Amino acid sequence: MKYGQIEKAYFENRPNRFIAYVDRLSQQERVHVKNTGRCRELLLPGAEVYLARGSEDKKEERKTKYDLVAVKKGERIINMDSQAPNQAVYEWLLEKKLFPDLVSVRPETTYGDSRFDFYVETQDEKIFLEVKGVTLERDGVVLFPDAPSERAVKHVKELITAARNGFGAYLIFVIQMQDVQYFMPNEETQPEFAEVLREARREGVKILAYDCQVTPQSMEIRKPVPVKLSLLDRIEKPLLSWYDRGRRILPWREDPTPYHVWVSEIMLQQTRVEAVKPYYDRFMQTLPDIASLAAAEEETLLKLWEGLGYYNRVRNLNKAAVMIMEEYGGRMPDEYEEIQKLPGIGSYTAGAIASIAYHRKAPAVDGNVLRVLGRLRMDGGDIMQQSVKKRVEEELFLSMGEERPGDFNQALMELGAMVCIPNGEPRCGQCPWENLCLAHREGRETEFPVKSAKKPRTIEEKTVLIILDENRAALCKRPSKGLLAGMYEFPSISGKRTEEEVLSYLKDRGLSVLRIEPLRECRHIFTHKEWHMTGYFIRVDELSRQTDGEYIFAEKNEAKDKYPIPSAYDVYRKYFYEKIV
Repeated sequence: MKYGQIEKAYFENRPNRFIAYVDRLSQQERVHVKNTGRCRELLLPGAEVYLARGSEDKKEERKTKYDLVAVKKGERIINMDSQAPNQAVYEWLLEKKLFPDLVSVRPETTYGDSRFDFYVETQDEKIFLEVKGVTLERDGVVLFPDAPSERAVKHVKELITAARNGFGAYLIFVIQMQDVQYFMPNEETQPEFAEVLREARREGVKILAYDCQVTPQSMEIRKPVPVKLSLLDRIEKPLLSWYDRGRRILPWREDPTPYHVWVSEIMLQQTRVEAVKPYYDRFMQTLPDIASLAAAEEETLLKLWEGLGYYNRVRNLNKAAVMIMEEYGGRMPDEYEEIQKLPGIGSYTAGAIASIAYHRKAPAVDGNVLRVLGRLRMDGGDIMQQSVKKRVEEELFLSMGEERPGDFNQALMELGAMVCIPNGEPRCGQCPWENLCLAHREGRETEFPVKSAKKPRTIEEKTVLIILDENRAALCKRPSKGLLAGMYEFPSISGKRTEEEVLSYLKDRGLSVLRIEPLRECRHIFTHKEWHMTGYFIRVDELSRQTDGEYIFAEKNEAKDKYPIPSAYDVYRKYFYEKIV
């Protein structure tokens, strides 16, 4: 849009929203302000302003000859004409810059009780479009509104209604200047407007911002500007810069095929990275691809997983591999929803595979991410509730960019593992969000995330028996269902038993004990249960077969390599291996 004749003047004062006095050619001139907003940071005494000659009103004589339409702030010219954004958008729409398949544009359209700036039809869609001009700028960041506006909130709510009714709905912030960093709602001035914008985005309203090429004589829409509606919208750039400077070199990270990402993420659940590395290498050497995983025998899988715990995970890996071979032609699906259909894959793992291996925009939210974002935003939601996790996933999806979703997710994981740690004080001095984090700002880092107490675990006392003769070791196979299903374990007796009770137990099973030696006590914590264990090392004359199939008699050279023994028995397993060598 262009003005006619423009004259330069210098601002003096503004007695009300509509009128200002300026110095024009060393004479005081009363002018009309074409912006009823606050604009206090722009209209300062002595500021260079630009005047357009006002149009004549046929009904009554104008009391001002000029309209104040622009002001100079530093090296930047800012258009202040409240009518200019709509005019610029109208011209821009007609040029098909936003909708290449534009059919028609109609300004000032009524829909029900709502009145929108534009009604647009394309070949495929009917659209309502609202325009807001933005003049408030602070250090390259532009904000709206500059004063509370119930009218602005009402307009956004009307767009939400239009979107729910099946129309396209767009809100365009026209930034009446150029070369800004990003747009964000002015939460200090009007939190309600910021919240309704976030609701609008969730409901499918397209929220866009464009800066303008501004001169004293004209204003034209120029290019898109990032829209940051929440704190989450501001975290990606500093996070990725931090990640690029010092990310850990990990084998699955350096070759992020879908298979590598999948297996590593399953292994990494509740297990430290350094502990996973040797398991990952051994697994990949034995089962290098999905086809070999699908064909693997259960005991091979359990042995490869021995020590990682949660053995249903490797069973589900196998089930999913079989499903991929049979239903997806041997290739891991690349869509988030399809990946999540595979056994053992939830929203977190599906998001990791989709984003890291396939570069799809998908969040990967686990406990690390919930903790980091909980502290960042001082989020009081209980992270043990599925509804809170779901909300965070939805919010993160809206905030993450399209270009590096996999790196973004891995950077969040890295931040939680290396800096915003779960136990002890977080290392805030190393955090890329040190100046953004609300919990850090108030010194309340350790109060977040909010996490309800778990139900007390049941305690199970048991006595573990390491029974060896000269050539064989005694093992038992656990039931095919339930805790540690299908794994092998050492014979055990319920309760905390004395040496005399153990000897009596073994005698009843026809075993002749040569030596019995107490081992250290230990405990193992499962999700809902604790094992408190007492151990004995027992040397017998011969492992007879009078135990009615209760025991498996493993030859020494196969006991260590063939039979998978769960990590719950780590203390006794190590002792067992030493004795059978």
